[in-house]
Amino acid sequence: MKYLPTIIIILILSQFSYGQSKIDSLKQDLNRSEEKDKAYIYYLLAKEVFYKDTYQLLAYSKKADSLAEIYQIDSIKVNALNLLSYASIQTSKLDDAIAYNKNALDISESKHLKKEKISSLFFKGYILYATGQSDSSISVLNGAYKAALTSKDLKIQLQCLNTIAANHLHQGQYKDALEKFTSAYQLADSLKLYDKLINLSLNIGTTFLYNEELDKAIEYFEKVIVQSDTSSISLAYASALNNIGSCYSRMAKHEKALGYFEKALPAYLKINNKLLVAQVYTNLGQSHFFLDNRELASKYLQNAIRLNRTNKSQNQLIVNLILIAKLDISHKNFIQAKYHLDEALELSNEFNINYNKTDLYQTYSYYYTTTKQFKNALEYKQKELNLKDSLFDISRQQQISELQTKFETKQKLIENESLRKDISLNELQIEKQTQKNNYLILLSFVVIILILILLNRARIKRKSHQIIQKQKSELEVLNGTKDKFFSIIAHDLRSPFNALIGLSSILHSSYDNLSDEDRKDFINDLNTASENAYSLLDNLLTWSKIQQGSIVIQKKKENISSLIRECILPLQATAKLKNISIEYSETVEPMVSIDKYSIKTVILNLINNAIKFSHAGSVIKLHTEKKGSKILISISDNGVGMTAEQINQLFKIDQGFTTLGTHKEKGTGLGLILCQEFVQQNEGEIWVESTENIGSTFKFSLNAVHA
Repeated sequence: MKYLPTIIIILILSQFSYGQSKIDSLKQDLNRSEEKDKAYIYYLLAKEVFYKDTYQLLAYSKKADSLAEIYQIDSIKVNALNLLSYASIQTSKLDDAIAYNKNALDISESKHLKKEKISSLFFKGYILYATGQSDSSISVLNGAYKAALTSKDLKIQLQCLNTIAANHLHQGQYKDALEKFTSAYQLADSLKLYDKLINLSLNIGTTFLYNEELDKAIEYFEKVIVQSDTSSISLAYASALNNIGSCYSRMAKHEKALGYFEKALPAYLKINNKLLVAQVYTNLGQSHFFLDNRELASKYLQNAIRLNRTNKSQNQLIVNLILIAKLDISHKNFIQAKYHLDEALELSNEFNINYNKTDLYQTYSYYYTTTKQFKNALEYKQKELNLKDSLFDISRQQQISELQTKFETKQKLIENESLRKDISLNELQIEKQTQKNNYLILLSFVVIILILILLNRARIKRKSHQIIQKQKSELEVLNGTKDKFFSIIAHDLRSPFNALIGLSSILHSSYDNLSDEDRKDFINDLNTASENAYSLLDNLLTWSKIQQGSIVIQKKKENISSLIRECILPLQATAKLKNISIEYSETVEPMVSIDKYSIKTVILNLINNAIKFSHAGSVIKLHTEKKGSKILISISDNGVGMTAEQINQLFKIDQGFTTLGTHKEKGTGLGLILCQEFVQQNEGEIWVESTENIGSTFKFSLNAVHA
């Protein structure tokens, strides 16, 4: 479950903020000004309290609006209406916010107030953002941004960039969010809006938080705290406290996180911002949930749900509903839990809010597991995994698109070069016609130029062909890697899920005939198999990142014996179904230099294959020994064995070789190929010794290191 960090939407109301002295000066101006001029002064006062007190913002904006109406000052009226729409959102009055903004748009349109119309469009986009309608918000904000580009209104451009970035964060598009926030930061810096740089630093830190780069995020938030004026509580200061708490929560340091959330709550209350008060209530509720303070957790979450329903803040409400559902499940309030989960799913689909959808599916699976509806639990676990896979595919598609863009750019450069040379040739031909006395020399020169052009074009064509072939090969490798990735999921998860289905089937059909102790044993085995299947999936997702190049193989000194025992444990349940025992012996306590996750996958694959091809009631033996500078690991079974012809087909991806296990288990034929790839990446070798109808021994070597 993700904690809710705060994003500050930059609203450029004045270039510099002068604090209380500026407010006092404006109040003095009110006493000596004519009524007509007071409209503008009230508008300036509203801008000064914008980030400090929402209720004062409402009061000053209403007075500015009223006087502007009396004296027909249309520009001030539109600006005051937009401030009222913002303040209404913060005080949970959505209908008022929409009405104020519509009035502002109508006046700016009818009175041909171009700048004010662009500003009103921005506030419309902000209202949509604040209510969780990210797609609609981005559409409106893009229109406002284009209009601001045309009118060269840099400050409105800054507002739009910042809010578009915030929408991207809610949609889980972290790369796009960081790009927009960075553009906004550079624009604010060029305008010397130094007070706005603090808020943008907070938003950039928030992007790193969403992307799980927590150390970078904390660094940005601490800068905000240092640069803030603590004598006058600001939105940025309060939000930095809240977001540092979110970082420590994701690090599972819940006591430390709670301290920051408790500091953020009174700060938000002081500036009368109900939207953000609801957010910190959510975070406090989640912290108390993890610290097992269930009553306090329920109290804060109910407060958050109440405020977010009033605010119509759909993205926060989804988080609240997921958390309260977990509390309901722990208290066995299953009907209420299902109601909360269904509402969260409906909101997520309706408003295209995806950044917490994996948590939602995970909680559905938890609910169905707890209520012993294992088929539904498995369905939602698969949805959770499919969503993670889709994020992986989107990332891959983005890389392919970038590659295609680079190729098209290269082609355009080639075409431009050819065009330039064609122009050069035409100039030579014109010169030939005007210099008849040098005809023979010119003709020779033209021939030479033509030959050079042809040679150059041939070279360019060859180079272009090489580039295309190289890119084609790269894409084929990428597609092959993706295929292997999905194959290993099917291959390696089949056995744990077979155990799950087998054990649950026995428990279902023989429940009344089993003793309480036997039932507990079966339930224990089911739980162990489920947890380890999920752990295996995490390792496979890590492998996919290695294939992408985003994570390199990182070899460390590891105890191979400990790793082997760790691998045997999750497969005991599968072996138990065939009455197979797994034994492990070692000659030394061998230390090796390996990447733990890839070698763990190798061992799991080989043990799983041994179970698959072993006869019921047999023994699988694992052994480690040191041979020179290498540690040799062997996995032996007394199963069906292989012929020499079958052995020759192993480790070859183009053969697609696979056979059925002793209980007709099916394989993909790719497991051993993946094992070979991982072993080679760890500077080792893998091979097999086998005799048909007697059994097989798979062996692989790793680099030994001193303990």
